[in-house]
Amino acid sequence: MSGYKHIETLIARFIAGRYHSVLEIGTGHNIHAAELIQRSGVLVTCSDLTIPKGFHLVPYVIFDVCTPDKKFSSVDCILAIRPIEEMMSSLILFAKQCDADLLVYHLGFEGYSHPHQIINCGVSLCQYVTHQN
Repeated sequence: MSGYKHIETLIARFIAGRYHSVLEIGTGHNIHAAELIQRSGVLVTCSDLTIPKGFHLVPYVIFDVCTPDKKFSSVDCILAIRPIEEMMSSLILFAKQCDADLLVYHLGFEGYSHPHQIINCGVSLCQYVTHQN
């Protein structure tokens, strides 16, 4: 598989069979993965510091992971695709507080510390937190 939104498609396929509810943090304008995850029947919410203009089929909320709101504590997966490095410690802390898996796709030259696990789903997906329940 190659082409437009290849990475997001592979990530969505991996998540679709494993989780019931997903919060994507730092979505921006790229809601392709979230749309595919939602089409598979998984509850998904996109979030960012602002909501992009346009029509969204996926719920989209304003959310700052550096000052997290507890209303998302029922998710079992937190997803971040290409987050900036400065977000990583907040993402890890928030995932632990929510008792949710944290899955992060980094650009090839980026990374953060040592992930708990690297998942090969066609791309390298880093799992930094594993939920306990």
